[in-house]
Amino acid sequence: MSYGEYKKIISDALKEYCGNGGSLLNIALNHIRKEYVYEFDTDLPEDIKSNLIDKAHQAMQKGRELPQGVRLTKVIFKN
Repeated sequence: MSYGEYKKIISDALKEYCGNGGSLLNIALNHIRKEYVYEFDTDLPEDIKSNLIDKAHQAMQKGRELPQGVRLTKVIFKN
């Protein structure tokens, strides 16, 4: 999954959160919980899924493509 693809998913989640009265200040100060929802290309054991999710988070922090086999499908911001 490319940077542009997951950036749109995150942007849409931010718009939804703010549109529902969420605070940009909480986001900026990282005072908000986030839930990332992923899909996997194949049925994998939980330990491999966890490893792919860790690698996906690292890739997102660096603005890189996600590892093969995992796709970000949704981000949910929670107060």
